[in-house]
Amino acid sequence: MKRYPAFFGIALVAAAGLICVFPLGCASVHGSTTLAKIPLEKIQSQIQRQKPAKITAGAAKVEITPAVGTPLAGYSKRKGKPSTGIRDSLYVRTLVLSDGTDTAVFVSADLLIFPPPLAEQLFKQIAKEFKLYRQSVVLCATHTHSGMGAIAPGFLYEMVFGEYDPEVIEGLKARIIWSIRQALERMEPVQWGVESAPVLGLTENRRNPLGPTDPKITVFMVESVEKKKPLAILVNAAAHPTLLGSQDMRFSGDFPGEVSRLLETAYPDSVCLFVNGAAGDLRPSGQLASDPEEKIRNFSQGIAEQAGAIVSRLKLSPKGDVVTWGWRMNLPSPQVRLGPVPVPSLIGRMMRPTSAYLNLIALDRLIFVPLSAELTTGLGQGLRHRLVSQGVEPLLLGYANGYLGYAVTPQEFRDGSYESWMTWYGPSFGELMVDGIEALAGVYSEESKEGKDR
Repeated sequence: MKRYPAFFGIALVAAAGLICVFPLGCASVHGSTTLAKIPLEKIQSQIQRQKPAKITAGAAKVEITPAVGTPLAGYSKRKGKPSTGIRDSLYVRTLVLSDGTDTAVFVSADLLIFPPPLAEQLFKQIAKEFKLYRQSVVLCATHTHSGMGAIAPGFLYEMVFGEYDPEVIEGLKARIIWSIRQALERMEPVQWGVESAPVLGLTENRRNPLGPTDPKITVFMVESVEKKKPLAILVNAAAHPTLLGSQDMRFSGDFPGEVSRLLETAYPDSVCLFVNGAAGDLRPSGQLASDPEEKIRNFSQGIAEQAGAIVSRLKLSPKGDVVTWGWRMNLPSPQVRLGPVPVPSLIGRMMRPTSAYLNLIALDRLIFVPLSAELTTGLGQGLRHRLVSQGVEPLLLGYANGYLGYAVTPQEFRDGSYESWMTWYGPSFGELMVDGIEALAGVYSEESKEGKDR
């Protein structure tokens, strides 16, 4: 690894915790208490409701495993050391949906996160090559802690992702773009359906043994009208993929990769996208087993079996109305701390995003909700309930479209924990994000009601 001047050590202190797995906690302690007011009338103009039309879809799966020796990303204890092998291959999986007027793209990649610089580069490239703009695209990382490193430049990133390698990141971007291109070229008429069910006993709250968990598993499936077989299966569940520890230096998709493999084996020719949920304080239960391999097997089978049961009973529809919309919102001014030592807010603003683009994608009553912050269970369930009260069916897509650190409730922030230390924008940040998403969803809900009245 290349050497850095001493002043980079000062920068490290100033922005400790830039990566979600950085060992020294930080938290924003000051900042704006409100997000910029959302101009609802402008957002309303983006939402063009129409009569349900025939849905087409395409899906693709492309391997993204880098060469052995490339660093892993997930645990700072690895200190950016090179990988030593491959437990299982890494993939990017893409699903494209269209009603003939609007198109939505869902990408699920076996990565820890999409670092903001990488996400921004991809959004620009997707817009240039496919004329698909930000409100229509969701870039999700499965959050495996055994994914590729070397994809984020800068001293602070390299402490966890390992030394930046332009060839690695260019190869990754090319494969993601290729997966989108393939999915677009494979569009065909489909039927779609969605359903949720609980799987008890698989997860636990790592912050509080008596704290809430989210046993809900949701499956969104599109079936080929011609072949009468699943074309793509999107599985949504919430838990940290940390079943392989920091000592394991092999690439792996962890349990998300295993869930996808099991379902793709059960449904040949299908592509299974695993998308994490509001997993900020959730992990697989320690009661599953003591051996990591057995844990992965038990956890993955539990999810895959329930997902398969849901697939077998889904009620499918060949029509729907795809709608995409969004808005860029200012974030509170970040000010970080290293233990009791506050860091000047100017440095915080240099190291943290100052705005966030919130987008939503609807298919009739179903709303896909990308989350760029790691919401804890309490926040995630609260957001879900608030959206359900608006008459929609939300599907929370975690680790999406970049990374803004953790988002906790004010009480969780006061209690103090790793999650609160890693909240970059203060105790109100989580609620502000939830409020912003609720406001965006409310515009769609009102449009839906007016459409019915007409």
